[in-house]
Amino acid sequence: MYKQYLYFAKNLAEKAGQFIRLYAGKAGKVTLKSDKDFVTEMDLQVESFIIHHIKEQYPDHRIFSEEAGFVGGSGDFEWIIDPIDGTVNYSVGMPLYGVSIALTYKGDTVVAAISLPALEELFWAAKGEGAFQDGKQIKVRTTALSESFVSLGDFSKEGDRESNKERLILMDNIVNDVFRIRIIGTAAATLAYIAAGRLDAAIYLNPKRYDIAAGQLLVAEAGGIQRSAGEFEVFSNNKLSYELTNLIQEPK
Repeated sequence: MYKQYLYFAKNLAEKAGQFIRLYAGKAGKVTLKSDKDFVTEMDLQVESFIIHHIKEQYPDHRIFSEEAGFVGGSGDFEWIIDPIDGTVNYSVGMPLYGVSIALTYKGDTVVAAISLPALEELFWAAKGEGAFQDGKQIKVRTTALSESFVSLGDFSKEGDRESNKERLILMDNIVNDVFRIRIIGTAAATLAYIAAGRLDAAIYLNPKRYDIAAGQLLVAEAGGIQRSAGEFEVFSNNKLSYELTNLIQEPK
């Protein structure tokens, strides 16, 4: 049903990824926005590139992007874009960054594409069709809590002190029950890795819509689930997400 949109999203994510890869570590002026987020000149350039191609192909579709916000269009289809997820990693030349593109229909995510250009990997999913990496179907792992690799959102001195405190409390609640905690610095790569069985779970405090839109569908189509635990969102397999949710909410 969504084949044409998936084909378009995959190609656009891949082209945008190839474009930004050339400038990793030399992305131009870096500007602090708010709440520990940065924007580079390359964020703005690749965002314009993506928006231009969407408007050219689907002029009636709505667009919501990290930097530009809402862009024109009407109707039931909306594209949700994070032009460079992991901007801080990207700005210093670390390879963990990506382009995240999702399409929603009446608020429900139906297509997702995530390009990790430095790693030459492309992940995609369409609702009801499974999740894939470079043509191979992927699935979440069914790992025990004690053997799980769990990723958390990052900390920053520019961030909200209360949010940093909440993340520290979260870490304290789970650190003695999981195998390892990782901070990747990009939700797109993290959620793609959960879908592919490389990580077991991710926990984010009030994640932004553009950060997780594509990854949500990847995880779901790979057999995973998203659960809420207060202000935190947990992405994992069904059993592990339930156990982590209980740990987060358990009084210490």
